[in-house]
Amino acid sequence: MRDSAINARRVHIRHASGFLLALLLALVAVTAVAAPPQPLLWRVSGTQGTIYLLGSFHMLSADDYPLAPAVESAYAQADKLVFEISPELADSPGMGLQMMQRAMLPAGTELADVISSDTAGKLRAHIGNDAAYAAMARFKPWFINVGLAIRAMQGAGLDPALGLDQYFMQRARTDKKGSSGLEGIEEQLRAFDAAPMNEQELSLREALRPQSELQDDVRELHRAWRDADLAALEQIQREEFFEKTPVTGKLVLTDRNQNWLPQMQAMLAQPHTTLVVVGALHLVGDAGMPALLAEAGWQVERLR
Repeated sequence: MRDSAINARRVHIRHASGFLLALLLALVAVTAVAAPPQPLLWRVSGTQGTIYLLGSFHMLSADDYPLAPAVESAYAQADKLVFEISPELADSPGMGLQMMQRAMLPAGTELADVISSDTAGKLRAHIGNDAAYAAMARFKPWFINVGLAIRAMQGAGLDPALGLDQYFMQRARTDKKGSSGLEGIEEQLRAFDAAPMNEQELSLREALRPQSELQDDVRELHRAWRDADLAALEQIQREEFFEKTPVTGKLVLTDRNQNWLPQMQAMLAQPHTTLVVVGALHLVGDAGMPALLAEAGWQVERLR
C-alpha cells in the first residue's frame, strides 16, 4: 500500500500514492505563509504538440495551495488534461464496487490463509475489535494496506479531496477543458492485485508500525515532493519499491509507464498542448516518464 500510481517512504504509503485514487501518494502541514511547492514539472516538445508532465501528490492540505507560477502557466496553456484515470471514472459509483470485487479473497479463503499467523496476529491487535477484524479478513492484503495508508495520511493532516489530481479535475470541469485518462480502473487494480502475496504481506507489516512512524514517513515524502527533490524521491522509489518489493515496483511503476509511453508519443504528434498529471514517482529515475521520452528522442526540459 504505498499511487497512479505520488502513487511514499514506506511500502504502504506508496500504494495509496499511486493507484487507487489513482494512488499510488501524502503530506505535512506547513505554515500559512509558506511559499508554493516547487514544481515537479517537465515540458516535452513534439513534432506538433507539447506535453507538460506534472508530478502529483494524491492527498494534500490547504497549505499546499496556491501552486507555483510555472504550474499555473502550464495549466493555462493546456488545451486538455490527462490523468491516470479519467475524471468520469474517478467519480463513477461503479469504481468502488470494482475495487471491492477485486479486493475480495476467493470464496472459502480468509486473510489468515494467505499471510503468516504472526502478521495476522499483529493486524488483529492493531484493529482491536474482533468484529472489525473478521470483516477485514475477507480482503487481500493490498486493499487493507490502502486503508491503513489513508488513515496515516489523514493523521498527518492530508485530505484526498485536496489532492493535486482532484484539484485539476475540478478546474478542468469549471474551465470546460477536455480531460481523459491513461488507463481504466481495471488496469490500475490489476497492477496492485497481481503483486505476489509475500510482497503484499511485507507492505502490510510495514503499515502496522506505530502511527507516529507512518506519519513521519508521510512527512518525509511530502517534503521531497514540496521541494521537488528528485534525488530524495528517487531514493524513496528505489528503496521502497525496487529493493523491498521489486515485483510490485515493476507492476505499479515500470510496466504502467511503458504502457503510457506510446499514448504520450501520440499526443506529441497532435497539434495540442496537454497537461499530464500523474503520481510523482512515475516521473523520477531511469524508468520515469521524462527519461523514457528523452530516450525515445523527444526534447524534454525540466521547468522551475
